[in-house]
Amino acid sequence: MTAGFTKPTTLLRNAEVGVRKLVGAPVPADPRRGFTDHMEVLSSQLMIGYKKYPAVQDYPNAGMKAAAVAATALAARVVRKVNDEFAGILMLRRKESALMQEVLAAHFHLRAGEVTDKNLKSNVVDKPLSLKGIVEKDRRWVLEKIRQKMLSLSFHLNTGVYLIDIDAKRRDIQAGAAHVYDPDDDDGTEAYVANTKTKYDAQTWRATNWKKVSNSISGFRKGEIHVSLEDLETYSTLSYARVIIHEATHKYLCTDDVAYAHDDTYPSKSLSQMLNNADSYAWAAVSLYCGELKMGTPADEPTDWEQCS
Repeated sequence: MTAGFTKPTTLLRNAEVGVRKLVGAPVPADPRRGFTDHMEVLSSQLMIGYKKYPAVQDYPNAGMKAAAVAATALAARVVRKVNDEFAGILMLRRKESALMQEVLAAHFHLRAGEVTDKNLKSNVVDKPLSLKGIVEKDRRWVLEKIRQKMLSLSFHLNTGVYLIDIDAKRRDIQAGAAHVYDPDDDDGTEAYVANTKTKYDAQTWRATNWKKVSNSISGFRKGEIHVSLEDLETYSTLSYARVIIHEATHKYLCTDDVAYAHDDTYPSKSLSQMLNNADSYAWAAVSLYCGELKMGTPADEPTDWEQCS
């Protein structure tokens, strides 16, 4: 692990302030002020951003960093394996396993034999190859849509991830506005990806969301992945990896939170909705990696399923 380095934007701001003070010029408010000021490359797959506190010698501590490294590596491995399974079915004509059928039914509502979407022409498992089937919107067409998204996730997770620490208990600025931590308002947010761009008033630090980001092929127009390094340190590595996969689908696939796996509404959503649902990809990936169906439930939330083995 490295010792970290000051963010380039922070260095530029410090240099500007230093020059202005030297020549006696006024120092205007920073219109791009952010909370984090340090970055650190922890592995070939992970770089983190965080706030460095002069009075706190060990934040984020070694345990937080090690947990993030292990989870990021596992997330990449999980999605790589899952992508291989879909590729085997679609490119090598392997039969769908019983687990694959169970996972598709539970997390995408693609139930074998049922035409679960008005645009779906057929839903036959292991359908024989035919010329008509090449252009038909059938079960294999849905599997190919999922495979393409898993392939994109695999590329991004295996080539490197940037995680920004939420640091809710110490944060003094949030989305450009002054922020004071209130334990009573702490909702225990484990991670998020902003889906809006923000502009600030340089004098009041008030932030306004001015452009909703709903389409991106690379992830550059989306916000970065924010995680609570402190809270997620206690998660199992697999649960931490699931969180990263979930947020990565927001960033790179522009998915929505249509429903969480532990929501009562999760079973009632349509196939089309589930194909755009972040938790569907995250829990499907974990299930296929584990070799058994995994599902968050209302009764277990927020402990057992966060520690899935």
